[in-house]
Amino acid sequence: MAPSRVAPRLIGLLAAHFAAQDHGRVDRLRRLLHSVEGQTRRVPLLVSWSAEDAPEAAEDIGRQSVAERAAAVFGEFEELGVVYAMPRLRGRSSQFEHYSRLQQTMARHVKADRQPLVFFTDDDDIWHPQRAEEYLAAATQHPEAEVLACRMHISPGLAPRLPPEASAQEVSRRQAAGEFRVTLCDEKPSEGLFGTATGEYFDIAVAWHVFESFFRRHNEAVIGNCFADIRFRTFLLRWPGCIHRFLPRGYTDDGKDEAPWMYFYDRPTEAYTTPKTEEDLRYVCDDLPDVERISGIRQTLDCVLFQLAPTQPPLQITDLQFAQKLVGILRDQNKGTVLMALDRCRIHGVQVVGGADTNSPWAWPPPVDGD
Repeated sequence: MAPSRVAPRLIGLLAAHFAAQDHGRVDRLRRLLHSVEGQTRRVPLLVSWSAEDAPEAAEDIGRQSVAERAAAVFGEFEELGVVYAMPRLRGRSSQFEHYSRLQQTMARHVKADRQPLVFFTDDDDIWHPQRAEEYLAAATQHPEAEVLACRMHISPGLAPRLPPEASAQEVSRRQAAGEFRVTLCDEKPSEGLFGTATGEYFDIAVAWHVFESFFRRHNEAVIGNCFADIRFRTFLLRWPGCIHRFLPRGYTDDGKDEAPWMYFYDRPTEAYTTPKTEEDLRYVCDDLPDVERISGIRQTLDCVLFQLAPTQPPLQITDLQFAQKLVGILRDQNKGTVLMALDRCRIHGVQVVGGADTNSPWAWPPPVDGD
């Protein structure tokens, strides 16, 4: 049973990492915090952040490092009461390692009878001035909801990213002119493996116990993985309790009337890839000799696996799901990809169990050429 909430209380969470040379990200951080400052309903924004140390060459010329600039920006907006930042972590921490840090810190202060809603932001996106107000309105109208999912998602589409000096007002102007991609999720969830794929977890606010439950049910390997965001969003939208999907007030499926766009996700539409890693080298074999190809397969397997695995323990998939929906979607069908897929399941704590029809062409193990 979900804990009761007398009146909705909303807290924003920011997980941020700054690479040593990424000065542009600090500029976009300032842009974000200006949009948070401009909220019609001010809510606290709690931050966990990390930054890499500057290389000696940058320090030698006297230029302020990325870490120093980020600390200065957080300090400036802390004085304004916009943000509350935890001490910097040195080196690199993943996004959900930061969220885990925030969850552990907040858990010491959250009372069972006064649990807040939490919602999320990246460090280089922009909030509509009414973003917090809209979530609070939805929570007030639907106090039984444990997950509040905004059905509207806005991004540049095929247009380039906005400049660091852009404002929420510019987003409103360009969105009204039809320059951005606006996606509406269905009011009811669609079926299928990627039925929850449209949008980002930044479109969702959740009750504290739902947020806390995600970290209680997942291991460190999942939390540190680059696809943890996909897993998190799937977890939220498959939550067994009450989920309320809503549009901002004034917006309908047929059109809009000056409705807030909520959250501008400043990423153009493009294929998502990550660079190859030392981890990929262990999969090199006669069937998979190309490390670049292995890297692509690894990313695909992790992405699909994070969607496919149940969000409630035990974390198991059937051998039929493994063969059809995991290995079966790959262009490379060989023993190397099967072993690689099994290893990715092991790493993410997902067990492959029996149960498929042994007369099925997808029965486990799938036939491999040469066996």
